Amino acid sequence: MNVLAIETSTEQLGVALVDEARVLASYELLAEHPHAIELPAAVTRVLEAAGLSLHDIEALAVDIGPGSFTGLRIGIAFVKALAFCHRKPVVGVPSLDVLAAQLPFAPHRVCPILDAKQRKLYAALYRMEGGTLKRQSDHLLLGVEELLPRLGNGPVILLGDGVARYREALTSALGDRALIAAPEFWFPGAATLGRLGLERFRQGARDDPAALVPMYLYPRDCTIRPTPAVSTPATSR
Repeated sequence: MNVLAIETSTEQLGVALVDEARVLASYELLAEHPHAIELPAAVTRVLEAAGLSLHDIEALAVDIGPGSFTGLRIGIAFVKALAFCHRKPVVGVPSLDVLAAQLPFAPHRVCPILDAKQRKLYAALYRMEGGTLKRQSDHLLLGVEELLPRLGNGPVILLGDGVARYREALTSALGDRALIAAPEFWFPGAATLGRLGLERFRQGARDDPAALVPMYLYPRDCTIRPTPAVSTPATSR
């Protein structure tokens, strides 16, 4: 089956098309342009590269966060439009799960961290169990000083865009126990999102597009700016 994955939880935009065996096509862009501008063309580009149309897509996977709330709202709104217009099922996948899944055979605990602004981080802890990377904590919103005690005494692999901002504090406190993943793993990958979405879809997971909302860990009384409008790509080839 073919799954189209939409990744907009960070400043890196990603779109990928995957099936059970491989990545059919993918596109990622780290730029200052708003995701609302780039996303429709990115989807069209990926579909054309794979030689497919939206009629050939059997499910949609979308990153639900936590992350950039504006970016998430753009991605989720776009996926909702596709789901309703083309009658496609949707599977939402958390951003921290996507980041951790990019290190599938990690020998140590994995802690993806995303910059939540306001001197906060989004984070979660993962560990290999029975050949599967499993989440060991809730999805957290906390300061770096609150995160450190949760990391325990052993080595921990850190990745995510929060590393760039808090690397000095993390390495100063953890010393050689802090294992920093390479920068290419600091953003959730659309292909990894697609793989996780496919796995969850085959396990029976479905999300109601009408009820799908971003995972937003800040208090509900935070001010939210309007999301720019997005359009869907043409389906004809």
